[in-house]
Amino acid sequence: MNIDTAFLVITAITLIINYLTMFIAFPHRFGKIATICVPIIFSIVVHIILYLTGTQSTFYRFYGGFAHAPLFIILSKGYFLQRVFVIFFVMVCTGFQVALASAVSGIFTQAESSEFWLAVFILTMFMYTVYTLFIFLFARRLFAKIFISSGKKIWLLFSFMAAFTYASMVVVISVSDGVQRISLLVFAFCTFCALCYAIINTHEKTKRRVEAEFANSIISSGRGHYEKMNEQQNSLRIMRHDVKYHISAAREMLRSGKGDEVDGYLSEVESLVTENGLPVFCKNTVINALLSGYAERCRKSDISCGFEAALPEPMSVPNYEMCVVLGNLLENAVEAVLKLNSGRFIELKANYKHQQFAVTVKNSFDGTVLSDDGQPISCKKDGGFGLRSVQAVVERYGGKLITEWDGNTFTAYVIIDV
Repeated sequence: MNIDTAFLVITAITLIINYLTMFIAFPHRFGKIATICVPIIFSIVVHIILYLTGTQSTFYRFYGGFAHAPLFIILSKGYFLQRVFVIFFVMVCTGFQVALASAVSGIFTQAESSEFWLAVFILTMFMYTVYTLFIFLFARRLFAKIFISSGKKIWLLFSFMAAFTYASMVVVISVSDGVQRISLLVFAFCTFCALCYAIINTHEKTKRRVEAEFANSIISSGRGHYEKMNEQQNSLRIMRHDVKYHISAAREMLRSGKGDEVDGYLSEVESLVTENGLPVFCKNTVINALLSGYAERCRKSDISCGFEAALPEPMSVPNYEMCVVLGNLLENAVEAVLKLNSGRFIELKANYKHQQFAVTVKNSFDGTVLSDDGQPISCKKDGGFGLRSVQAVVERYGGKLITEWDGNTFTAYVIIDV
C-alpha cells in the first residue's frame, strides 16, 4: 500500500469514527441520519478524486479533509455559531489525535513508510477509543452545560477559541516536528480545554447567582406582601370600628332630607373599602403573595392581567418550587409584554387537582422568537435562566414544559404529576 492509499484509508476510517463520536457528544445537533451520512460521503468522494488525480495537499494530509465541515454546518441544528463550534471542536480533537500519532510514529519509524502508517493507524485508533469512551462516560454532561449557554457573545467566544486552536495546530504541524511538535500540540490542546472549562465554570456560577437572587426576590416579595396584608387588616379593623359612624351619618342625612347626598357619601365609603381590600387569588398564602405582586406590577405598567388560581395549602410540591415555576413564567411574560406599546395582556390559569399541578401562562409579545430544536431561547447576554429554571423543577417531578407561539401570542404550559 503506497502513501496516498494509506492516507485515504486512514482518512475514511477517521471520518466515520469522527461523526459517530460527534453524535455521542452532541446528540441534539443532529436532526436526521443525513446529517451524518451526507458530509462523510461527500468528504470521502473528494478524497478519492484527490487520490485518483494525484493531487497533493499538506492541509488535507494533516487533517483528513475539510470538505465535510460546510455540509455539517448546513445540515445540523442550532445557532450558526453553535454549529461552527461543534465542527471546529471536532476538527481540533481529530487534528490533535492524528497529528500526535504522526509525530510519535515519526520518532520511532521512518516517515511515510509502511511501518509509519501502520503505527499512525494503531495510535489513532487507540486514542479514538479512549476519546470516545471518555466522551460517552463523562464529557457529555460537560457538553450539555456548554449548550445551556445561549448568549451570542459566549458562543462567539467558544467558536473563536475552537477556530483559533485549530489554526494554531495547523501552523504547529507545518513548522515543527518530533518532540517539539508533540509539546506544542499538547500545549495548544490543553489550553483550549482549560479555557472552555473556565468559561463553563464561570457560567455555572453566574447561573447559581441569578437563581439565588431570584429566590431572594421571592422571599422579599412574600415579606412585603405579608406586611401589606397586616396593614390592610389594621385598616379593616378601623373601618369595622367606624362603620357605625358611617351608618349614623347616612341615617342623619336621610332624616334631614338630604337623600341625594347619601349616594355620594356611600360611594366614597365603598371606594375606601375597595382601596384597602386584600386581593385574593388562591388559598395558598405564599402563591397569593407572588400573584399579588405581579398583579400590582401589571396595574402600574398598564398591562391587562387575569389570574385564576385554585391552589390549596399545603401541596405536595414545595411552595418555593411553585414560586420558581410561576415566578419565572410571569417574569418572562412581563418582560415580553413591556416591549409592546399596545395590546398588553397576561393570562394565568393554575390548578391543583388529583395530585396534578397544571399551569397555563399566555401573553402578548412582539412575535419575535429565537428557537433551538423547537424550544424558545433567550436573547439576553447571559443566555437567560427563566425557562431553564422552570424546566429543572419540571424534570425533577417527571413533568412537562410545553411552549408555543402563534402570531403575537406566546403560551407556556406546565404539567406536573406528584
